[in-house]
Amino acid sequence: MQAPARVVTFLFTDIEGSTRLWEEQPARMQPALARHDAIARAAVKQHHGSVVKMSGDGLHAAFEDPLDALAATLELQLALIDPEHTAGIALRVRCGLHAGVDERRDNDFFGPSVNRAARIMSAAHGGQVLVSQTVAVLVKDRLPEGVTLRDLGAARLRDLERPEHLFQVAHAQLRSEFPPLRSLEATPNNLPQQLTSFIGRERELGEATNLLTKTRLLTLVGTGGIGKTRLSLQLAAEAMVDFPDGVWFVELAPLTEGERVAQAVASALGVKEEPGEAVIDALLRHLKNRRLLIVLDNCEHLTSACAELARHMLEAAPQLKLVASTREHLRTAGEYTYVVPPLSLPHDNEVGHSLTQFGAVKLFAERAAAAQPTFEVSSENEASVLEICRRLDGIPLAIELAAARVRTLSVGAIAERLNDRFRLLASGDRAVLPRQQTLRALIDWSYDLLSDPERIVLRRLAVFAGGWTLEAAETVASGEDLPECEVFDLLAHLVEKSLVIVDATRERYRLLDTIRQYAEERLGQEGETDAVHNRHLAFYLAFAEKARPELSGPRQAAWLTILDAERENLLAAHSWCGAAAGRGDADLRLVHAIKLYWIHRGLLNTGHSITLEALGRLSVRKPGILRCRTLFDVGQLCYFMGRYREAQSYLGESLSLARELGDKVMLAMIQQPLGLSWQATGDTSAAKKYLEEALSLAREMGHKRETAAAMNALAQLHRTEGRLGISEPLYEEAVVLMRELDDRESIAVGLLNLAMVSVAQGKYIRARALLLEALGIAEEVGSKPTGQSVLEVSAGLAASVEDWENAAWFYGAAEGQMEKTGLRREPADEAFLAPLIARTSAVIGAHPFAAAAVTGRGASYTEAMKKTRHWLAGDS
Repeated sequence: MQAPARVVTFLFTDIEGSTRLWEEQPARMQPALARHDAIARAAVKQHHGSVVKMSGDGLHAAFEDPLDALAATLELQLALIDPEHTAGIALRVRCGLHAGVDERRDNDFFGPSVNRAARIMSAAHGGQVLVSQTVAVLVKDRLPEGVTLRDLGAARLRDLERPEHLFQVAHAQLRSEFPPLRSLEATPNNLPQQLTSFIGRERELGEATNLLTKTRLLTLVGTGGIGKTRLSLQLAAEAMVDFPDGVWFVELAPLTEGERVAQAVASALGVKEEPGEAVIDALLRHLKNRRLLIVLDNCEHLTSACAELARHMLEAAPQLKLVASTREHLRTAGEYTYVVPPLSLPHDNEVGHSLTQFGAVKLFAERAAAAQPTFEVSSENEASVLEICRRLDGIPLAIELAAARVRTLSVGAIAERLNDRFRLLASGDRAVLPRQQTLRALIDWSYDLLSDPERIVLRRLAVFAGGWTLEAAETVASGEDLPECEVFDLLAHLVEKSLVIVDATRERYRLLDTIRQYAEERLGQEGETDAVHNRHLAFYLAFAEKARPELSGPRQAAWLTILDAERENLLAAHSWCGAAAGRGDADLRLVHAIKLYWIHRGLLNTGHSITLEALGRLSVRKPGILRCRTLFDVGQLCYFMGRYREAQSYLGESLSLARELGDKVMLAMIQQPLGLSWQATGDTSAAKKYLEEALSLAREMGHKRETAAAMNALAQLHRTEGRLGISEPLYEEAVVLMRELDDRESIAVGLLNLAMVSVAQGKYIRARALLLEALGIAEEVGSKPTGQSVLEVSAGLAASVEDWENAAWFYGAAEGQMEKTGLRREPADEAFLAPLIARTSAVIGAHPFAAAAVTGRGASYTEAMKKTRHWLAGDS
């Protein structure tokens, strides 16, 4: 039986900017650091603490009483106020205090409490003392005179597990105001918060961190379930301070095609391709001058594509670093490889030690306690716990799955079942690595313990890519042998048995890739692959067709977010149409339903590519409505991408089919982008003919949406040719119709066009009002393309009222957004803006113009919208 845990308060300190000081004043830093060390040691000793170690320019100390730790820290900070105490050099020391369980190995402290204290220190600035909520509670009623605690709220530290409520120690002689804490929120990132603690990997984390300082490509290699992803996430969090442009995590497991890897990275970074440009080119341009870290997770099934992309990114971006996790090396130039070992286990001569100091046992103990709160490692069960961890070779995933079983089995029974299963596998494939055999054995064992309905659900979940909702699971996993109403309970069982992961919001589920691959094999063995994939396709086709009308109304923002989460499933459904015969019509319906998503998200190349693939899958070029509509979709995407000649070809063929079919709605729709594409290539006569016929047909049918769209397109032609008296009433009538339909984004488009007319007429007050309303709609529906247009027109308005600097800033901000959305400025809008921007540059000079534009380009979307709103409202 282990002795009762003892609580210790840990202090960590570090000198801010010490590297720079050593470079600038090496001769003075040596005595200064010696004086600092002496002051620190004396403060700790005087207040009954012990110095654990002096590391670099910092101190690690431990105290029985948190009040002593606080007093020692104050004494240190007050002594360092006077530079004369440190050889005339001002040393700004950051400090962090946290109290937790006393855990030791080889006379050194270790464990989560020590790590958390160090990370609290890392969040501070020079001269700042931060304490955790645990310390604050322990000292709040005993604070020395003149000392208070300032509540800084919760901050996400670099352990990713949970936020820490932090307090700043305040004293009259100490600096009181500091920049925002150096927390995860302070650097751009998409690192997911982890629901469980980071256990037993301190040594591996230190070794990987050291390697990352020596290379620009670090590959973490290991078998499935070894903990590569968790280590890569923690490594990224720890390294965040070195990457001011962000740390980005890219999950590749849902992808099935190497061509999607660059798009996945671009999506994680918010990069959108420009019209006519490959996504890889947009990505490389975005990375070129940025200092950031990208984590590519689960590369093993896309090794060649990942290696090629890594090479391109590293060549294009000299300040970029990459971390990849995979089961095999990428085998590309400059790669450093770190083999992720199993969690630590005691040797035979170490069994007498506390078992929970070893990573594998500690992981089992914590996860078992999460499954069964009364569980603890004791003298009665420690032999079985140790046997389980050893039999599972310290593989984290295997240990977590086994630990979850303490809900229903004793650890002795778990160990016994594992032994039986491993003996059965002893005659298995000797070519497979032993640890892979072990992990598969555990999954086999977990699968065998499931009821028949649970097995059915697990293997059918393998068809999902990137996760799923409960509704999707109920539809896809059910069948003649399993009623839909039973799926929820069975899914919940799989979550409890650690075979399915549920996200923190409890709205989406996913499988670990190892489990998904296992389930996929089982699905094939049962002969269910075609049937379940067909249900998956049917579900996501219905889902996409339900979403399509929502992308043109007031709920656009919410549905775009929903589609973001399901994008990989939609692409998987499209891919299945190519693998299964007789799915051509379904594919055409699917790509049509999600076309607006690609447009609104600026993923034009992806939309164009899959729509062409769907078109090519038709075995017979039958003149049906599906083919007609798909040709229109490809042509419209080409128009938005600036590929006007291709647009004319596809739209022309679509128009011919529509005439054969006698479909007046399609005829009206097709001739709008067709007319605009002819306008873009200089044939205004053809453009006018198509646009006037589109408007005539729409009016004849009484189709409000198409009438408004055709009016807007025809007005664009008139505005480009300077006929404002004709274009203005067309725009106004289009806005009236869109208001009747409550199509918020289309209303904004009309308002923007009217604003450009008003600027051209010198009606600047009206233009401001129109732009303010359009901006409000952009924020309401979350439309960044509309926000981009607001910036463009605001740039033109600013130039017209001779506010040259803001004109350049808004223009730069608009160009920055164009890089992200990929939507090209229409010819009529370019004709409006180009001369005004040219005039701005001529008046203030090329260099001042470029400087202001660069500043605007660097602004975030939120910053740009805020500045624009203030300017339009006359606040700046």
